[in-house]
Amino acid sequence: MEKQIIKQLNWYYYGIMALTVCAATVAYLLVVKQVVSPISPLSTAGQAIQYIIIFDVLLTVPFGLWKHKKNCEKIANIEDENERLNAYRKSATWRILLVSNTMLWAFAAYYIMGAYMSMLWVAAISAIGWYFTKPTEKKMYFELHPKEEQY
Repeated sequence: MEKQIIKQLNWYYYGIMALTVCAATVAYLLVVKQVVSPISPLSTAGQAIQYIIIFDVLLTVPFGLWKHKKNCEKIANIEDENERLNAYRKSATWRILLVSNTMLWAFAAYYIMGAYMSMLWVAAISAIGWYFTKPTEKKMYFELHPKEEQY
C-alpha cells in the first residue's frame, strides 16, 4: 500500500512540474505571438502581480511544510493502517500543491512581465520547497513515526 501511495503522490509531484512548464510555455507564446503585450514591472498591474506572487510564496511554502508536519503528528496516532495511510496521502498531496503552486504562477509572470528576473527568483524559492516535498517511502516512514529515534 505504501508504494501505491508514493506512486499516487508522484503524479502530483511531477504533475506540478508539467503544469509549470505548460504555464510558462503558454505565457511565453502569448508574449512572443503578441497576443498579450508584456506588463511593465513598474506599472500598477506589474507591481500588483509581484505583490501577489511574493505574498503567495511567503505564505504557502512555510505553511504547507508546517501544516503537513503537524498533520503527521496526528496521523501517526491513528490505529487503523488504511485510515492512517489515506490521511497521510491527503496531507502529503496538499503539501505538494501548497508548497509548489507559486512556482507555476511565478514562471508565467516571468514571461508576462517581459522576462522580469525577480519572478524567476521567486519561482526558484518555490522550486526549492517543491524539491523538499518529493515523496519517498523512507520519508513517509519517518513522517509517520516521529517519536522513534532516528539516526
